[in-house]
Amino acid sequence: MNITQKPTLMDIEVSKKPSVDESSPAKAKKSTRIIEFDYLRGLAIVLIVMGHSVTNTNDGFPVWLENLIRGGTGVFVFISGFFFHHIFAQRFDYKNFMSKKVKNVLVPFLSVSAFALVANFFVFLFVDHANVMEALSMCWELIQQGFVLFPHWYIPFIMVTFLCSGLHFRYLKQPLFTQLSILALFSLTAVVIHRPDGNINVLQSVVYFTPFYLVGMLYSQYLDWMKKHYRYFLIAAIIAVVTTVWLQTSVLFHAGGYHKPAFEWAGIDLQFIQKMGLCVLFVGFCSHLVWPALGKHLIMLASISFAIFFLHPLLSMIWGNTKYILLNAGYIEPNTTLAYSLISSVCLFVFQFYGSVWLIGKLKRLFGSKSRLLIGA
Repeated sequence: MNITQKPTLMDIEVSKKPSVDESSPAKAKKSTRIIEFDYLRGLAIVLIVMGHSVTNTNDGFPVWLENLIRGGTGVFVFISGFFFHHIFAQRFDYKNFMSKKVKNVLVPFLSVSAFALVANFFVFLFVDHANVMEALSMCWELIQQGFVLFPHWYIPFIMVTFLCSGLHFRYLKQPLFTQLSILALFSLTAVVIHRPDGNINVLQSVVYFTPFYLVGMLYSQYLDWMKKHYRYFLIAAIIAVVTTVWLQTSVLFHAGGYHKPAFEWAGIDLQFIQKMGLCVLFVGFCSHLVWPALGKHLIMLASISFAIFFLHPLLSMIWGNTKYILLNAGYIEPNTTLAYSLISSVCLFVFQFYGSVWLIGKLKRLFGSKSRLLIGA
């Protein structure tokens, strides 16, 4: 069933997508491929790891730059929403959809988490100098929060989002006015509740990031119209990104993402608005400004993006514990200068990101056909 529908608001006209010839797998694949979103997947994982590479946050690293690169998860969720409509919703089967997500997302998450738990146990023993019982207790605390490695809070959240795919499918069949009303309601809620403390509250994360998922779905559903009028969205996005970064950095002075309990008031989440604008800017960049060599590299990164996401925190842990040991031993001194913060952040990014790319290549050769289950690629 093709659920691309004709909008009924402000006489927007959207063409139906070409039907897929089910007898021709090659044709079906060709009709669903949008190259800019392959590029965007690669660019999104770069942004996420960059956000995890900031050194000397709020103390040496430029706050405006940190505010721009932190919080890249929204872009990832936007892409996920796009592909839900563009790929899965065309012939939606809830059981099959969830089966694929469990196999390709949940199982690698559990596999990498099990390894990380063992690694953390030995870190607690030999770096933090805990005894065995203390180390076991600390490991249990990690398990209770729902994830072991800090960026992996995303997996419980996105799995709950996938569980709601039946509701998302019904959303796509609603009139445009209803769709926009639901999007507005979730967006207003998101900018008030912010992201949860420690990213532990899964329900709060679902509410916060749902607008990104809905916008991704709508972008795919009304793709022709969106492309035709993209320049207007681009202007609005540039204004939104520049204004929110300026306000967050120079007026309200808040570094990075906004995190708090859902029902406490702490102002408006400017990161939410900025990252919505960044989604639009990235789509434009990937549509018009990617040269062939960069495009080829981004497609490669997109093909292993989940594996990079799963593995880069392990390299971050190696970096952090090594730095901690060297600081305690007096081999290096704390440094909060601008130059050190920038150079150190770039080095950490290269170590985490391309170290993960290198490690994925080795592990894929080692595990063969099982590598997708174990590391997500």
